[in-house]
Amino acid sequence: MEDKNKIKSWLMQISLIAVGILFLIIYVVIPGSQDIKYTEKAEKAQKKLIELRVALDKYYKISGKYPELTRDGANNNLRILDYTDKNGNIISFAKIYNKNSIEYTEGTDQLGKNNKVFDTNDFKKNNGLAGWNYDYSGQTGEIHPNLPVDMYRQKIDWSEQ
Repeated sequence: MEDKNKIKSWLMQISLIAVGILFLIIYVVIPGSQDIKYTEKAEKAQKKLIELRVALDKYYKISGKYPELTRDGANNNLRILDYTDKNGNIISFAKIYNKNSIEYTEGTDQLGKNNKVFDTNDFKKNNGLAGWNYDYSGQTGEIHPNLPVDMYRQKIDWSEQ
């Protein structure tokens, strides 16, 4: 009988140790997976920003001006920006960008994804809606993600990207 009690006690100790190790693994692994998730989101946002900037540069070289990405509905249907120039050439930002809509900025638990484009020349000003800040009125072609600093736990100031 005494041996059974020792075995039960020993099994109980092993169970407590196993549960402790499990909690420790969960405590370490889950935040680490969140960091990986946010790192991927930051990388996607930067990639999308580069794609947009390249397309804007190409468009400018062809047309001599920047597209009106801030026009109502353009974010979801870039074809509404298509026009024919004086030489009869169709100028299409959608074709240059290889997409029919603006890419979304990646969302988080605090801020949803968005592809709206806001006309501004104050890129430090974030309206809390995500999307993109673009200087259309000033015709500079400058564009940045409309995201708060440290959106993806990367200490990135998106107004400077």
